[in-house]
Amino acid sequence: MNRWIASLAASLGLAVGATAHAGNGFANATTTASGYSTWDADLINIDKVTQTGQGVYVAVLDTGLVPYWRDYFPRARIATHLGTGFDQSVVFRAASGNNPCGLEVEVGPLRRTTWVGSTGSTHGTHVTSTIVGYNYLSEFDAVAGFALPPIQVRGIAPDATIIPVKVLADYQIPPSPQCPDPDLAAGGHAVFGTSAMIAAGLDYVTKLAQAGYRPMVVNMSLGGDALEPIEQAALDRAIAAGVIVVAAAGNEGEAGMSYPGAYAPVISAGSVGWTGEWLFPGSGPRYRMWWLQYPNPPILPNSANTADPSSAAEIYVSDFSSRALAGQQLDVLAPGSWVRGPFPGDPGFNHLPWWSNGRGALRGRNSGNFFYVGGTSMATPHVASVAALMLQKNPALTPAQIESILKSTALPLPAADTRLVFDFDHFANIMWDTGCGALGACDAVGSGVVQADAALVAVP
Repeated sequence: MNRWIASLAASLGLAVGATAHAGNGFANATTTASGYSTWDADLINIDKVTQTGQGVYVAVLDTGLVPYWRDYFPRARIATHLGTGFDQSVVFRAASGNNPCGLEVEVGPLRRTTWVGSTGSTHGTHVTSTIVGYNYLSEFDAVAGFALPPIQVRGIAPDATIIPVKVLADYQIPPSPQCPDPDLAAGGHAVFGTSAMIAAGLDYVTKLAQAGYRPMVVNMSLGGDALEPIEQAALDRAIAAGVIVVAAAGNEGEAGMSYPGAYAPVISAGSVGWTGEWLFPGSGPRYRMWWLQYPNPPILPNSANTADPSSAAEIYVSDFSSRALAGQQLDVLAPGSWVRGPFPGDPGFNHLPWWSNGRGALRGRNSGNFFYVGGTSMATPHVASVAALMLQKNPALTPAQIESILKSTALPLPAADTRLVFDFDHFANIMWDTGCGALGACDAVGSGVVQADAALVAVP
């Protein structure tokens, strides 16, 4: 959440009258295809395609979905009967010896578990919202002067079918008081997955595809600093079975890509943003609703209307987006900066529905239902969704064909470039560049920014 929004809500929350909502008016909806578009959808030209992902499965390997996912998503879009999860117990202990930051790890056996999400993060719910869209109403909008009725936000592939596969779980790391690293010294809660958990999720999805649940796309908005053999073997099995695997490039910036995104057979997604973020259409002061295309007041005309895709002048590579170093492959870029979506009850599952009569988003300990989130985790579902649209048009496309078309039709960005970008966090303009500093050669842009319309025209 942004600091100015939080402080504004805190100062004005008691003065805002409660709005009565008669339950979730979208409870019987089966799609968000007629919902409102966003800046990120506009940037990749979703408005220029007719495909919706119908008939295509997208397995989201992540933290699972929140228990109250029906508040956000059409029930028909989530294949709960196919969802599952994989878990291993991981116990941390202080390491013997002289290393004050050392930890010894004991990993238990792999076990099958639920797809209902991690209590430490609702990351998978946000990722899913980009693909199939979501139901939306925020009291913070009203506090800022933008009182919208409940609406649906359109997904990039609103008729795709989501298979939630939980491969990231909750763990407790003990404190290391003598460690100079403040994070390790404090210890605390962490959400991650082991290679065995991720491999099990991949193998499960591959078997589903082989059993007829296809075409199949896998979204992996996750990564680590190495690719373990067990995970690589599972990736190879999935791709050999015709499963399209899309993974995050990583959020390490100039330090290089994470895996499996850096693995060449996987389609990797880096992150871009829009220079119009947080600005009134065209230019001007900060504007909260810059992200949403809504045709009526109080939203301003041309809100979330990005530049013509023939020009890359309003696109910048996110500073956190991992650059490809030697031996790594960055394929394409997609919107991953300030992506709006459900990110409720952080931490835990504290939740008051967006459609309720209460003011939990403004008072108490409920932190709200929706956030702007940035990361290559957010870019990845844009690419996975475009792959789903392509597979709707031609279900016989192979992983290699999907990757080739996405790359050949992407909007190129200059390999060496700078851009003036408004930095909302610091209320200032900053210079963005694609360089890698002292690291020398790197690739920040891959083949460029995914363009859904051009990719679909190229699909045979």
